Amino acid sequence: MNDKEGFLHDYLVASFIGLAFGMAVSAPAAGAAGNWGPYIGIVVITGLFGFIPAGLIAGYINFRFHQMSGNNRMAGLNAGIFTAVVYAIITLIISIVGAIANTPAAATIFIAWIISVVFAIIFMPVGGYISGMLEEKPYDMPGFFNIGKTQSMPPPPPTTIQNCPTCGRPMKFVQQYNRWYCEHEKKYA
Repeated sequence: MNDKEGFLHDYLVASFIGLAFGMAVSAPAAGAAGNWGPYIGIVVITGLFGFIPAGLIAGYINFRFHQMSGNNRMAGLNAGIFTAVVYAIITLIISIVGAIANTPAAATIFIAWIISVVFAIIFMPVGGYISGMLEEKPYDMPGFFNIGKTQSMPPPPPTTIQNCPTCGRPMKFVQQYNRWYCEHEKKYA
């Protein structure tokens, strides 16, 4: 297996996991198909809370599969685009089966599919791009999430005075570096 095959597998797995999340969130939108105003409103909300997180999840999982160096934003965008393509293909298959099972509503089913795919193509890459941005500049976990972890206090400074080995003068203990500093020679011992 070469690198391109491995990357394709990574994108597929990440896309299917992100797609599963997006599909779970977007499932209620299917009931409003045919009443286009509410349907588009539901799809926009689904895009914000389903498709963007789906692209974000796909990008995040893709970054966890392999350490990337370079432009993480574009790699995340690629993961989001790939997730949108997978979404379009899988929902097309679902729409074809639904149109076959319910022939009188076939046009409505395909129009609903086209609208959802347009929003998936808009929102999933945005989520992937956001995951690339977050990967480039990781943010620390807020302190209140570390409730169970106790942070140990640094040891107190030594009470004895130490003299500089070169000039013989008393040195100052710098607790931040846990080292002795000679103010006369401006160097650490």
